[in-house]
Amino acid sequence: MAELKVRDLSPEFGAEIEGLDPQVPLDDETCRQLRRLFDDRSVLIFRGLDIDERFQKYLCYMLIGEEVSDGSVVDDREDPEPERPTFYVSNKAQGGGAPYGRLLFHCDTMWAENPQPVISLYGVEVDQPSVPTMFASMGRAWDTLPDELRARVEQLEAKHGHEHYYPNRGGDDDVIDTYYESPKSAITRVAHRHPRTDRIGLYVSEQVTLEILGLSDDENEELLAELFAHLYDPSYILEHNWRGGDLVVWDNQAVQHARKTVDLEGPTRTLRKVTGPLTISPGSVGLPVFSKVAPA
Repeated sequence: MAELKVRDLSPEFGAEIEGLDPQVPLDDETCRQLRRLFDDRSVLIFRGLDIDERFQKYLCYMLIGEEVSDGSVVDDREDPEPERPTFYVSNKAQGGGAPYGRLLFHCDTMWAENPQPVISLYGVEVDQPSVPTMFASMGRAWDTLPDELRARVEQLEAKHGHEHYYPNRGGDDDVIDTYYESPKSAITRVAHRHPRTDRIGLYVSEQVTLEILGLSDDENEELLAELFAHLYDPSYILEHNWRGGDLVVWDNQAVQHARKTVDLEGPTRTLRKVTGPLTISPGSVGLPVFSKVAPA
């Protein structure tokens, strides 16, 4: 068993880990240590790994305690998520998702009753300078919310999703709009309790939250603006500057992610995206269509 070296990236969340030997399966003690770190720090970063998609998926499942056997992911649900082709977030790879532009802070599938639990990106080909991925901790935001503001929102519910595209509050011409064939939405408490760690997080996002229920339009916008200012305080944002061979894995129900503007003609930025298991209602699976698409 290799000894892992862990460096906290901020007082609140995020850790960089050295010494991981990317074998499938990992030994029991390494699995236990990584699971503890994942639940505590929410974002794990590994530099300079040479891994395939199989290991990337194995790690995503293992970190949330999914059963693994002989290195293979075991998915014995009645209606498991279908296998999909390898997905790249890239400004150069043919068919790459979100090829250019900016992404506002969000959680993937925030519109689902059970959102995606874990997401990973791996730097397949990254030229410099590379646009960073940014993270905001919803747990940190709730823990530090001023008492008066917490009292106003702790019993409120918010609706997240889209009619056919995300609201993208605070967006501009650089922001990518994401379109879907059919409307999707979910209602959660603003003070959302994490299903695995039990920690409460401030569960609203500038990309996906449609409204806080029970408020007038003006009250809704004013309250969301106040919550966003706290949630996205630049002092508490974690930025990851990509290099080839980087693997970043994060808890999609504990932190939000965003991206600064990627230039289609800029340095190559090809990241392989692999997620954990997702349980959603029938008919909800569908790939998004992005407003910014690379020329054929």
